[in-house]
Amino acid sequence: MHITKLNFKNFMGYKNLNIPKQNNEFPEGLILISGKNSYGKSTILEGILFAFFGPKIFKGRNAASFITYGAQDKAEISIYFTLDRKNHYIYRKWGRTGSITTKLFEWNKNRNVYIEVKNFNVEKFFEISSEQAMSTVFIRQGEVEEIANKKGAELREMIIDLFRLNIIDTALSFLDNKFKAQKQEKENWEKERVPIKRIKEDIEDIEKENIQLKEDITEKEKLIKNLSKEEKSFPSNELISELENLYKQNLVLKDKFQSYYNDFKTKIKKTDLNLEDFSSKNTIDSKIEILNSNKVNVQMDKEDLENKRDATFKGLGKTKGKIEENKKSIKEMETSLKFVKKGEGKELAQCPTCQSELTKEHYEEVVEKFKKVISVSQQKIESISRVLADFDKKIKTNQSDLEKINEKITIYQGLKEDFENYIRNESELKKSEKALKDFLSKNKDKFQDSSAEGVKELMIKKERVSGELKAINNEFDQVNLTLQKNNEKLKERHNEIHKMIDLQRKIDEHEIDLEHLTKAKEFVRRFVTEYMVVKRLVKNIAITTDKYIKDFTSGQYSDLILDLSGTRKTGLSLRIKDNYNGEYESTEVLSGGDRTALGIALRLAISELMSTIRPTKDSPKKNPKVDFLLLDEPLAALDETRRERILKYLIKSKSFSQIFLITHTAIPQDISTSKIIVEKDLSTGISRAKYEKPSIFI
Repeated sequence: MHITKLNFKNFMGYKNLNIPKQNNEFPEGLILISGKNSYGKSTILEGILFAFFGPKIFKGRNAASFITYGAQDKAEISIYFTLDRKNHYIYRKWGRTGSITTKLFEWNKNRNVYIEVKNFNVEKFFEISSEQAMSTVFIRQGEVEEIANKKGAELREMIIDLFRLNIIDTALSFLDNKFKAQKQEKENWEKERVPIKRIKEDIEDIEKENIQLKEDITEKEKLIKNLSKEEKSFPSNELISELENLYKQNLVLKDKFQSYYNDFKTKIKKTDLNLEDFSSKNTIDSKIEILNSNKVNVQMDKEDLENKRDATFKGLGKTKGKIEENKKSIKEMETSLKFVKKGEGKELAQCPTCQSELTKEHYEEVVEKFKKVISVSQQKIESISRVLADFDKKIKTNQSDLEKINEKITIYQGLKEDFENYIRNESELKKSEKALKDFLSKNKDKFQDSSAEGVKELMIKKERVSGELKAINNEFDQVNLTLQKNNEKLKERHNEIHKMIDLQRKIDEHEIDLEHLTKAKEFVRRFVTEYMVVKRLVKNIAITTDKYIKDFTSGQYSDLILDLSGTRKTGLSLRIKDNYNGEYESTEVLSGGDRTALGIALRLAISELMSTIRPTKDSPKKNPKVDFLLLDEPLAALDETRRERILKYLIKSKSFSQIFLITHTAIPQDISTSKIIVEKDLSTGISRAKYEKPSIFI
């Protein structure tokens, strides 16, 4: 395949790059990219890599750093190329948010237009991964000098990494882990394994137990049949319960009736009544009515006496008040009157009430009058007290009569209630006896002994039979359950035999697998490492590098010898023949320029071999379709003569369909090849590029 056109929009320094112009196309072979530093030469290679292999090649950078102009929110790249004699172009869009759009288009000759290829996968289409591409088609700036100056151990590790030879260590590690896992699984299965003989012994024991269980089931079935027949011969539980309740009810009513009747007879003896008085309920009601009437009369007499007593008591109070008033008046006169002798020897005092003069004689008359009133009032009090005492006596008598009447009323009412209770219970007892008689008459043929004792005995017997039947049924169910579990155990044991047979087969297979894994590890160590890598791969690297180095050094050096069989510590042994003296020299004695030329040769050889050989079984089965080469400043450390020699070789090389080579050094005049000249507008920072066809020398 080879690239024919490039189209960048808003990608890094290029606002709009479209080369070659018009109908021109990039040819196959070497294409030089020249220009000053920071003008955008490397951006062209990065754009090609991004278009074919996506953003994974830019580790540690985000999308926004590639979109540099104005308010644009995306960078777009289209790379036109030919592959398998068909024209294509691949389109990539990278948004600021990191979103990626990838499309592939193929030229349709019939319709004269590009048509999108559906369900497109980059790595499957080009048959190369982005990691492989970065090691195959792209040689970074400074990588050649780095290779040229690497020590043996570093160079050995680089080749191992480039050709993914660490897959051998990975394979060995995988085989070791697989061996350990298989061994552990085998040991676990051996722990699970149970001797088949022991399982068969368990089966025999269970089958013997099942024979006994089946015999037990047969016996219990017979017993259940007999007990069920006996249980059915009894009256139903409802009938037995009904008869039993009738007997109980009859007995309770008899006891209640007798209790009320005896209580009534006892109480009536304490009165002046007899049973004949209760022949009619109206008789006792009449007597209670008379007593209530007498009670009302006595109560009225009592209340009348109490009213009279209260009125008399009020008169007593007034009389006592009169005595106190007179005594108070006497005392006030004694304390307030002051008698003084005046003319004619008379003692006079001023009355505190009327302010008139009062003689001693008049005072004594007034006092005597007060005392007389007091004496009369005291006699009156004695008379009233006798009347009150008589009232109290009569009221007390009335109260006693009321209490006796109330007691009689209470006794009669109690007797009436007891009479009603025993009459009611007597009626209920007769109904109960009739119900019992009717039940026995209706169900006599269902009871051998219908007496109360017979019913109790029948109930006990039936409960015993029902209990035995229930117990036997439970035992029957338990035996059946045991038999069912035993049958399940038998099934499990037979399955376990098959499982143990299968387990033994797996153990035997694992034993074979472990032997195979042991042999596989030995094969990987000896055959893959020694033959595939040391002899075949290293030999091809040396032969391919030798093809380049002989031209790069004008025939001075050839016959490169590589030895990769050393350890990681000793590294790669690299020697080359100096054709001037016929000796094989260590590359460490080469001059700086010759070492750089050797580094370029070695790196070109690696890129060439990466797309043509499979050092390990994990390597791609098909050769990658991407066979162009991108070189970023590989000639910077070389002098002009060596640069010219290498460029001339690359121009005529057929190892790669195209080689895009960046250089910022002067291009020799006699180098005729395609060029991309990169320039930059320093005022805006926008890069530009133009394509120049090879010069024709006459």
